[in-house]
Amino acid sequence: MPKLNLYRNISITFAVFVVVLLVIVFFFLSSKATVIVTPNPQKISLSFNLEAKEKPTAEELLEKDIVAGKIASYVKKGSLTADILSTKTVDSKIVGQVKIVNASAKDQALVKTTQLQAENGVIVRTTDNIIAPAGGSVNVFVVAKDPADFKNIEPGDLVIIKLNPALQAKIYAVAEKALDNNPKEIKVLTDSDIKRAKEQLSQKLADEIKTENNILANNILSTEVKSFTTDKKIGDEADSFNLEMEVEIKALDVNEEQLASLIAKKVANLNLSGLAVGQVNVSDINYTILEDDLDGSVLVKINYSILASIDENNSLLNKASLAGRKIKEVEELLSSQEIIKDVEILISPYWNKSFPKQASKINIIVK
Repeated sequence: MPKLNLYRNISITFAVFVVVLLVIVFFFLSSKATVIVTPNPQKISLSFNLEAKEKPTAEELLEKDIVAGKIASYVKKGSLTADILSTKTVDSKIVGQVKIVNASAKDQALVKTTQLQAENGVIVRTTDNIIAPAGGSVNVFVVAKDPADFKNIEPGDLVIIKLNPALQAKIYAVAEKALDNNPKEIKVLTDSDIKRAKEQLSQKLADEIKTENNILANNILSTEVKSFTTDKKIGDEADSFNLEMEVEIKALDVNEEQLASLIAKKVANLNLSGLAVGQVNVSDINYTILEDDLDGSVLVKINYSILASIDENNSLLNKASLAGRKIKEVEELLSSQEIIKDVEILISPYWNKSFPKQASKINIIVK
């Protein structure tokens, strides 16, 4: 009996040892770690001088900072009817403004001092010679015929007294605001009105040039107003004026593929400390013209910013250097790096406090 108990105890001990060993081996083999890194992209600024040449040779393109290109000029004309916003207060015989409506089929000319009679019998006179277009209208200021006997005229229609009675129903005046002999605030054309309209029309023409010629905003070197005219003079009293303008845009026209390749080459020569960069976007490039009177070429300064981010090949994420290290140690190491925005570590089984000792059991994910 003692021998049987001994054999049984040895068997049980051996079985327990095997089970424990199998458990240890299982957890050793199943131990895994995943490191999820969210990069914090770093802005890398690049600046260099470039020659944009109309007909560069293959050798120049290969050995020098040269791309095919030139300064192109685009001219466009346009017009704009702009409201007059400037006003001045006048204390004169003017009692207000009326609109002459012409619903007939022919233009109607009215001379200065044409008499208009309101419903209350009060008569006013026009201050200018005008032409009321067929099917349209025109505004004109009016003064009292008899200032001493003038009474306020409420908004409404006025009859053009000396007009053929057969036309008075089709051609007449309308007071849209009350006419009175109080001081009036009238609209007058000023420099600020012209400046505002020029800026508006210049932008409109520039946008049309860019759209029609597929010009990137950063490629535009200058926008110049070549000439402009207005149909009214500064000081004229009116509600609006017409502006005609010619605008010239100068833009740098370069071979974008060659430029992107050159910038990529420049970036590749930089020491980015283990950071990887994305693709070059030529629409983000800023240009400054240094010389534009060279023989068949233009000297340009290029300013470009590109984002560089950590990737799986960075030495910080070397699996061999992470193997066997404490989780907290790795977390503190990676979290302290400016190039890393956030780090998350997943360990299996969850109670493990260290990374697997085998690099193959570590998985690195960069978002």
